Parts: sequence; structure tokens; C-alpha cells
Amino acid sequence: MCDCNPESMDLKTPRNVYLTAFYKRSFAHHTVKNRMPVIVTQVLDGLARSKEQIASEHGEEGQNDLKSVIGELSKLKYEIQTNKSLRKLVSDAPDIKFYNDYITGQSDKEGNVTFFSAIWLLSECYMYRRIKEAFEMTNTLKNYDPFLKQKRDSHFQALPVMAKLSQYLVEVLEKSEEPKKEDFIHLLKINLWGNKCDLSLSNGEMTSNTDELFNLENLEPNILCDDSEKVWMAVSGGQSPIIDIVFDNSGYEVFTDLCIADYLTTKKLASKIRFYVKTIPWFISDVMITDFRWMIDHLRMNVDEYLRQLGNKWYNYVENGTWVVIEDNFWTLPVDFSYMRDVKLELYKELSKATLVIFKGDLNYRKLFGEKNWDPTTPVDEALQNFNPTKLCTLRTVKADIVCGLPQGLAEKMEAISEKWMETGDYGLIQFSEKIVPV
Repeated sequence: MCDCNPESMDLKTPRNVYLTAFYKRSFAHHTVKNRMPVIVTQVLDGLARSKEQIASEHGEEGQNDLKSVIGELSKLKYEIQTNKSLRKLVSDAPDIKFYNDYITGQSDKEGNVTFFSAIWLLSECYMYRRIKEAFEMTNTLKNYDPFLKQKRDSHFQALPVMAKLSQYLVEVLEKSEEPKKEDFIHLLKINLWGNKCDLSLSNGEMTSNTDELFNLENLEPNILCDDSEKVWMAVSGGQSPIIDIVFDNSGYEVFTDLCIADYLTTKKLASKIRFYVKTIPWFISDVMITDFRWMIDHLRMNVDEYLRQLGNKWYNYVENGTWVVIEDNFWTLPVDFSYMRDVKLELYKELSKATLVIFKGDLNYRKLFGEKNWDPTTPVDEALQNFNPTKLCTLRTVKADIVCGLPQGLAEKMEAISEKWMETGDYGLIQFSEKIVPV
């Protein structure tokens, strides 16, 4: 799209309005204009490199399907770059009607919905859904994951620090039977900084030195809101409850998710832990059930004794039902979580059975807080807009221009340090809500 497009304005996003690429001085605009076409291009490049493998596995039909996918994704890239309207999806998957109805509803309210005029959440989710649709419309490539190699590469790159963390965890778990607040909070902060490893932010490249993410002393000043004591109080109430974790990224981050889950399980702070995963390839590195299973299987075969020990232990937790992995396509709908009671009441009810739900990462943060440019001092409970199935914790490194719950003056101080402070992932939030709105 040309910078002179009349549908964009050379402004920052005003307060309390939806994030959208309409405002040129927003991260949403940068994402739609620059990052999204690059992501589609990388998928196309990956398919070109996989051409021979697809042909050997699927024959002539696979080659024809590949051509079809490349054609569809090339169209998608062109539509993004030229700010076309969001066309209706055409596959027969169960979430398609919701997408199309939602796009129609947005058009009725706002007029013609294009990539740059739509709510950023819709534009970005729609792009990933179109990528999936291109594969769904084939016979041989329906289940193809175009981000698989990037997810696996990030896992292998992080193995040295995962081995270091595994030894630390085993030693913490063995040193005493009783849970200790300082150990839990230490693991919680390791888990927070694991969220820096987000391939959708880096266009698929692993840019973080994961070893640095283990050095919490250096990172402590970068935690802008730290409710870790409140999270500890929520998990240490003695009920041995259900705790839910809504995953974000594969690789190092999901490994840190399982480390905190292991601590909660071993120390009997939770009787069951439920992990929520995406149903389709999403935002490059998001966890699907296949990624979860692959990681545990790989850990069980690792040469490192601590990784192998944890892999076998975690495998047994899954086998005996202590850990449960749950797929739900609500997590890949283009709407914030305030829609959940209307769209997926049964999911809201399930979350309400947990003593605590931990939401990981930036996209979950955007969905929790309605994809709006809140005043940064807006209280967390207000910005949740009545999405309160149970006590909530969000762990997020800041990678989009949305934030709430900050002390007065802190956002202005951060702005003086760097105009891009909300885009880099260098700053973290541990935020908590104990407000509960029953069904």
C-alpha cells in the first residue's frame, strides 16, 4: 500500500480507540504495511524450498496442490499490499461462518473493511486464517504446517539454555517438599522472559539470546508491573486446584511454561493443569498439540540427563491425566475475549472451574484487553471488560502498543527513554486480576 493512501492518517492512535493500521504512527500500521507481507513471502519461500519433498511425498497431485497454494498466497500478499477488502473465506472449516459473519458485521458498522481500515486484530488474524485456508482447499496439503521448520529450529537453538533450566528445576524440586514463594516467583519470571522468543515479531528469526533470559537480576528493572506476589497468593491457598495455562509460543517459551507447571504439580499447588493450544498454524510460533507432543517426545530422547528426566516425567503427567492438553478454535477467532461468553459459553464455564488462568504472551494480552489504546493507567479490571471467568494472570513482554495497569507517569517515563518501548519485547508485565464475573 502506498503511504499516500487516503484511508490512512499520519497520526498516533488516539486514546481508547481500537488499534488499526489506519493510524500511520502505530505499530499496527507498521505490521500491516511491512511485517505481514514479509511473513507471507517467507511462507512462499519455504514452499519453494519444499517443492521436491512435497512432490516425493504426494506425487503429481501434491505438485498441483502446491501450485494452488502458492497462487492463493501470492494473491493474499497482493491484497495486503494494495489494501483490498477482506474477502469472505470459502473453506468448509467450522470457524469460517464466524469469520464471515464478523467481517459482514464490521462492514455494516464501519463501511468497507480493508486490511488497513479493519481492527488490527481482525487484519492480522485474517491473514493467518487465509494462509491456513489455502492449504485447507487442497487434497494432499490440508494439514501442512508452513511454520513447522521455524518452530523446530527455535527449539534446537534454545536447547543449551533449556538444559541449564532443566537442571535448575530438578534441583529446586528436590531441595525441599514444601513450595517456596521465592522459587515459584523465580520460575514465574523465567517464564515471563521466555515470551521474548516470539517468531511472529521477528518475522520468523530467532533473535533473542535465550541464555540472557535466565539472568533475572539484569532483567528485573524491565518489569514494569510486577504482581507476582499476588499470583503466589492465588496458587498457594492450599486447595490443590485446577490451574489453566493458555499457551503462546513454541520452543523455549513453552518449555518454561512446562517448568512452572511442573513446579505447581510437584509441590501439590495444583491437582490438574490444563494447557490450551491453537488448532491451526498461528502467528508463526504458536503452540499446536502436535508441537506439544513433539517437544515432549524429543526431550525424552535427549542426551542431556535433566532434559530426558523432565521429558519422561511430563510424558507421564499427560498419560495419567494430571496434565491435559485442550484444543479450541476460539483462540484463533479474530475477536477479543469479551466475546467468549456469547461465542463459546462452554469454554468460559471451563475456565471458571480453574482457580487461576495464566495467559501467556502479547496476542493473548491484546485479546484480554480488547485491542484498544487504553490510557496506560486504566485499571486491569476495567480494561478486561467483564472477561473474568476466574482469577487471571497475564505474563507478557510488551510487543504491541497496548498496555494498561501502569502506575501514573510510568508510560511517559518510558516514552522519554524510547518511542518504540512498546514494540521491542524488552519490557515485561506480570499482571493479576482476582475479580470474578460468574456465568
